[in-house]
Amino acid sequence: MATRTDFSPEQWQALRNAPQLVALATAAAGNSGLFGSLSEGMAMASTMVEALRGDQPLLKEIFSKDEMRAAQDQIKGTLKTLTDRTALNAHLQKAATDAVSAALAALSAKGTAADTAAFRTLLAGIGDKVANASTEGGFLGIGGERVSEGERKFLAQLNALVGSKLA
Repeated sequence: MATRTDFSPEQWQALRNAPQLVALATAAAGNSGLFGSLSEGMAMASTMVEALRGDQPLLKEIFSKDEMRAAQDQIKGTLKTLTDRTALNAHLQKAATDAVSAALAALSAKGTAADTAAFRTLLAGIGDKVANASTEGGFLGIGGERVSEGERKFLAQLNALVGSKLA
C-alpha cells in the first residue's frame, strides 16, 4: 500500500486535491441553489467519512484533517481571482480533470493495483453522489432534473478518465 512518502510533492498534491476538485467541479456544473449546494456538500462529506472508515490507508491519509485543510487552502487560493461563473466552472473542471489525470499517473507508477482501484472508485463515487444529491432547475425541490446537463457532461469526462460506467 502506498503512502504520502511514496510520492513527490506535486504527485501528492494531485492525489490530495483531486477528490475535492471533483466535488467542486461537479457541483459547479449544476445550478442547485442554496439547499442543493448544502446537499452536495453533505454528499462529499459522507464519501469522506466512508473513506476514513474504510480499509485503504492511502484514502485515510488523503482525507486526514491536515491534508483536507491543505487542499482546501490551495484550492481557495486559485479561485480567488475568478468572479465570472462560466470562468469558474471551466477552471474547476480543468483543474479537476488535470488533478485526476496526474493522480492516476502517480498511482500507476508508485501505488498498488488496490490503491489505484480504490482511488478510481472514490472519484467516480464522489462525482455520482454530488450530481445526484439534489435536483437541478426546479423550484423549492419540485420539478427539475436529478442530474443537470452540465453535470452529465462533466461526469462523462470524469468517468472516461477513471474508467467508470457511472453517470
